Amino acid sequence: MEKPDSAKPNFKATLSWILYDLANTAYSMNVVSLYFGTWIIINLGQSDFVVSFANSFSMILVALTMPVLGHWSDHRGGKMILLGLFTFLCIAGTAALGVIGGQLTDLALLVPLVLIVFIIANYSYQGSLVFYNALLPAVSTPRTIGRVSGYGVAVGYLGSIIGLAVAALYVEGNFYGFSIPGITAGGTTAAFIPTALVFLLFAIPIFIFVREPYSPLRSDEKWRLKAAYQKTFKSLVDSKQYPGLPRFLLAKLLYEDSIETVIIYMGIYTQAVIGFSRAETSQFFVIVIPSAVIGSALCGILTDHFGPKKTLMGVIFLWVVTLAGVVGTDNRTLFWSFGMVIGMLMGSTWTSARPLLISLVPHEKLGEFFGLYALSGKIAAVLGPLLWSTITFALASYGNVVKYKAAIAVLAFNMLIGAFLLIRVPDKHKGDETAAG
Repeated sequence: MEKPDSAKPNFKATLSWILYDLANTAYSMNVVSLYFGTWIIINLGQSDFVVSFANSFSMILVALTMPVLGHWSDHRGGKMILLGLFTFLCIAGTAALGVIGGQLTDLALLVPLVLIVFIIANYSYQGSLVFYNALLPAVSTPRTIGRVSGYGVAVGYLGSIIGLAVAALYVEGNFYGFSIPGITAGGTTAAFIPTALVFLLFAIPIFIFVREPYSPLRSDEKWRLKAAYQKTFKSLVDSKQYPGLPRFLLAKLLYEDSIETVIIYMGIYTQAVIGFSRAETSQFFVIVIPSAVIGSALCGILTDHFGPKKTLMGVIFLWVVTLAGVVGTDNRTLFWSFGMVIGMLMGSTWTSARPLLISLVPHEKLGEFFGLYALSGKIAAVLGPLLWSTITFALASYGNVVKYKAAIAVLAFNMLIGAFLLIRVPDKHKGDETAAG
């Protein structure tokens, strides 16, 4: 039997995998980064804690369930099944936010209901990434895994532009002056149904053209939940069997703690600290996104050349410097510049982290270990917003500028610790051998 990583990938399968990144990034940008938080906090007058709670609770569910679901997908070959299930739930939940937001006006009913729907949608989005990421070796080779990962992230950010453009037509009534007859400004809640349709359209190809590779772990042995949790815990703490894995996951927890929080609150930061309007915030994201596309593609090439560890360390150190710059300026021009750098780094982080994990663990157990990868990231996504909310609450009396800048400074320090932890993660990249094919 041919090894999974030696088979030449089908172009249609690779392209379909990349397009799925476009689909789910439209959700991440429109719902997580921009419209849900601004709707709840700015339009409905709720506290930062409400948004933090919804994000954190969905991440707790991911942390508790995804490692064992990843183990099940390895055991039974169910990556595509679970990817389809979670994709459907996320799309349906996103559309439901638009329906509920357009119909209900009673805050006592509206707020708890949309929080429940958002938790389901966000849990499903985050869960789908486990099985999507685990399919990367099926659509790439050892020589191209960094590039394919980078192209996925790059095209994903193009999805952000498409998502923002479609949403803006319904939210503002136009996108940079372009409008469609019959479509009028519907406010923040009008973003959700168009976002769900964009997600659906670009997600379809992966279910047509990508085939889950054969896994030698598949068997007729009965899968048991308790045994799966025990095995997952053993894999997490067994550093001798998988050298560098616990250190990498801890580093990822710290740096992703900061990145996830920046993603959630950047839209609010631009309005509350820099003074952007809602329309200016949307324009900021649109102009920043091309830098993410360039950064992702470039980082994929650097990952294949220098290896994922060196590339990821460089990216995290640049994150620290850039966030320090954000804290130190109120100048709009400088903020736009730092925003474009953040865009490049955001795409670069995911591009290099996925191949680094793949280099540390057996390919036949990728579902399980991408479940652990999700566990690390989602614990971070729980802690990050809670940390942010704690700082902003404690410093609320000092005003928006002080409390939000202090929160960004703490996030930068978190990332610095994560970068130092990565130093002792094994570097298994062999540039000469890889280049030789």
